[in-house]
Amino acid sequence: MAKTKTTFFCQNCGTQHAKWVGQCGACKEWNTIVEEVLQKEEKRSWKQAKTGRGIVNKPLKIIDIQTNPEERIITNNKELDTVLGGGLVKGSV
Repeated sequence: MAKTKTTFFCQNCGTQHAKWVGQCGACKEWNTIVEEVLQKEEKRSWKQAKTGRGIVNKPLKIIDIQTNPEERIITNNKELDTVLGGGLVKGSV
């Protein structure tokens, strides 16, 4: 079960506080801080999640992905070149 989130507000000036304090730091009034439960936000499924720009990412087929061939620096170690996909790429190390 999710933990209920609460915050504290000054009844006099409306300043928000992370925890209860006896005196409001903004208006300097005493005993005006009250606790309020923050409204729980509904969790959305991953299908409903969107990026910040409102665009939904869609999967691509591997054959549809285009790459530019990079110039590779061949090392003298054949096994290392195989692991690196054919050699070192400039800026990869």
